[in-house]
Parts: sequence; structure tokens; C-alpha cells
Amino acid sequence: MASIHLIERTDNVRKTDKTKNEWESGNWVVSEEVAQKLIGGSLYLHRGKQHPSHFGGKILSYRVEQSGPAAGLVVFTVKATMDCKDVKTDRKGWSKDQKIFADTPVPEHS
Repeated sequence: MASIHLIERTDNVRKTDKTKNEWESGNWVVSEEVAQKLIGGSLYLHRGKQHPSHFGGKILSYRVEQSGPAAGLVVFTVKATMDCKDVKTDRKGWSKDQKIFADTPVPEHS
């Protein structure tokens, strides 16, 4: 299953459905093609490349912002899960504050 690790510096995460534990995280520079492939996979948010994830979950869907300063950027809808928290990833493979896996290895918890 695919996954994406993102460096999240602006706390742009908001709860959208309290009863379902669903959240939105954006505004990410990700192509629609990649975003589509990530549905069903995992999203991990990190404060830095060497920090364990502080938030994450299963990617349910995505949307592309249509207007304003974030126009064209991707917003993911995620069901938060504890197994996506405190996950580390290798320093190698990061590009523009993101790291994408086509197949997810077993996460390394800190």
C-alpha cells in the first residue's frame, strides 16, 4: 500500500468529522495522479525529516483547492490512526519536504 510522509510546519490540520475521527490536511504540492494513488494508503506528518510522525492516518480522499492562495494544492481527508503516530522514516528519499512510498514497509515506531 502506498504512503506519504510530509513535513508539516503550519499545523494545517483540522477535524472535519468528530464522530468518524476524520481530518483534513493540506495544502500539499502533490499531483492529482499521485494523490489518487495514495487513496487507501497512509499519511504521516512530521515536524522535521528526522522527527517521528506526530499525526497520521488512512487517506480516504483528496481534493484540489480551486481558489485563493492555495489554488491547485492538494488537501487530503484522513481517518486518524494511532499506528501512524511516532513513526520514523530514513533520512534518504525526501524531496521537497515529502517522501512517497509505492509500497509501505512496516513502520518503525520510536
